[in-house]
Amino acid sequence: MARRITEKCILRQDDGLLQGPGILKPWITYICFETCFRCFFWKPCNCLKIECIIEKTYGQWWQSLHRTMLRGVLGKTFRLVGYTIQYGCIAHCAFEYVGGVVMCSGPSMEPTIQNSDIVFAENLSRHFYGIQRGDIVIAKSPSDPKSNICKRVIGLEGDKILSSSPSVFFKSHSYVPTGHVWLEGDNLQNSTDSRYYGPVPYGLIRGRIFFKIWPLSDFGFLRDSPNGHRFSDD
Repeated sequence: MARRITEKCILRQDDGLLQGPGILKPWITYICFETCFRCFFWKPCNCLKIECIIEKTYGQWWQSLHRTMLRGVLGKTFRLVGYTIQYGCIAHCAFEYVGGVVMCSGPSMEPTIQNSDIVFAENLSRHFYGIQRGDIVIAKSPSDPKSNICKRVIGLEGDKILSSSPSVFFKSHSYVPTGHVWLEGDNLQNSTDSRYYGPVPYGLIRGRIFFKIWPLSDFGFLRDSPNGHRFSDD
């Protein structure tokens, strides 16, 4: 009989502990609150919250693993950033000083260059003042600096240029000033060039086109102007 009473008391004590207002319940609440406070709000702990719990459990092993992983991630990130900057600088220097592939649009250079033709432009000539008469160049538009133009160099500084169209009865001539070039399209009837906006400063030239890549039927070096020379040395 005594044994049954004892078991019944124990069951009641357990029931009170889990469900009813037992005497241990405030202490459990306090312990849980203190544990959470130490793990999540304790000032001396500067690491992340979840790392506090793991570090207290696994100690130095976790610290070593965390540092190794962090070092590896940071190392890969810095290497990736370094390679990106390095190859970006190489690409910039290549396009700025060597050259690149360009797609032309518009009818002003027909029949030499058709709309959507793909050509190769080199930039070394403009840096070393190697632009000659008859060269096809890419330049910033004097009337719209945001756009580029593709024209042929008709005259260099000091040249006397036939500035009117060949079909005009009364011919007019102009002299190219120092530091400028005279640019015209091969399609004189459908080209806005130096005949309209005057000589172009040499500094606006971006590159020299000399080779056509596409279409394959015209693959090779570009041919001379179909209009002949329009300058005079006298």
